[in-house]
Amino acid sequence: MMENFTLLSVVIFIMFLITAGMIIVRKIEFVRALPAFGIITALLAGVPITGNGENIANFVIVQGVINLAEPMFIYVLSMMFAKFIIEYKIKNELYYLCEFYLMDKPIYLVWCIAIVTVIISTVIMNIGAIMLSAILFISLLLKIGFNKQTALSLLLLATGLGSCLNSGYHLLYANLLNLNLESVKDFYYIMAGLCFIALIVYISINSNMIKLQNWKKPAKQKVNFKLLCMVIMPVVFIYILKINVECSLILTLSYGYLVIGSKKPFIDLLFSLQEAIIKSVDVIVLLGAVGIFMHAVKTQAVVDLMAPLLLHLLPQTPTGCLLFFTILTPLVLYKGPFNLQGMGAGLSTVVMASTTMNPMVLGMALLSLNTLRKIMDPIDVQNIAVMQYIQVDNNKVIKKVLPYAMAINYFALFYALVAVST
Repeated sequence: MMENFTLLSVVIFIMFLITAGMIIVRKIEFVRALPAFGIITALLAGVPITGNGENIANFVIVQGVINLAEPMFIYVLSMMFAKFIIEYKIKNELYYLCEFYLMDKPIYLVWCIAIVTVIISTVIMNIGAIMLSAILFISLLLKIGFNKQTALSLLLLATGLGSCLNSGYHLLYANLLNLNLESVKDFYYIMAGLCFIALIVYISINSNMIKLQNWKKPAKQKVNFKLLCMVIMPVVFIYILKINVECSLILTLSYGYLVIGSKKPFIDLLFSLQEAIIKSVDVIVLLGAVGIFMHAVKTQAVVDLMAPLLLHLLPQTPTGCLLFFTILTPLVLYKGPFNLQGMGAGLSTVVMASTTMNPMVLGMALLSLNTLRKIMDPIDVQNIAVMQYIQVDNNKVIKKVLPYAMAINYFALFYALVAVST
């Protein structure tokens, strides 16, 4: 019975690798492949189609889509925010200040963008951070000579660094993996240092792309600071007033419509919402597909099926652990078994409790890999949103950022092994 059980888990694991490979080479769209794979996996594991408890109809499909309703709404509000700052030329005001003061030193401009992105992602979790950074800075990075994948990779690395400093992630993963909060914080600070080194190397290597032949220093002009302050208002609302991302964006937009003198600000807000929903349909569908997959692979039946295989694959020696989690870094992609927002969400707890490996080493390995998930997983919620917004090929972004991600992961794992064993 156990042998058949293990054989089925091997078949499902191979199915996952084939599905991910077909998505990468564009033989199949992940909006169809992921939910189909998730539902088939749940059915093979014995999850009933209907009934009480975990089932396909309610838990996997309905609850899976509902689970990502918040990032869907944040994306819609981000589209409203983007439309407003473009339509009322707030972005032009921001770019004027950058061109007027930093035109002669464009590398300083790149670093300013990176530092502000780090600060935003230190304050804001998940989709809100990368979307706000992309809305504000992606056009400016393109203007100074970066292509789309280079510009987005810069923002992703900076967001990864900021997320390592975000106390919300410290608490979230300490609770999820049953680890000591102070140990998690210490490890994340080491990760932040590694991400910072990677960011320095990345900017140094890609600084030769900066081209300013068509730039001319603009004449001094009056800046509308009443509107320009909308750029930092969401961060102030979230970090100082402790208001959530959704309400922060709504309050910022309401302020904007009042400042421009709108006679019907509420009606204008509703019309903007309507337009943003229409533009966001593709992302909403993509996120719904990811939600179905995430709930399918988190069912207890799937966890019980796949955990013995993963336990069998895990190495027991420090050197084996270092090589295993470095070489298999790509398994954090496409909600794979090392992804704490995918298949790993359910597997991690079982594996942590069952393995003979030091649980702190395994916990640090998973923390490291899931920092990389935020940087490079093309079907991570925030990455789906930002890649759709920028209209960039996700495979090009992965190729650009993967060497840095694997290097960060290798040295983080090396630290984990040395720190725990001493």
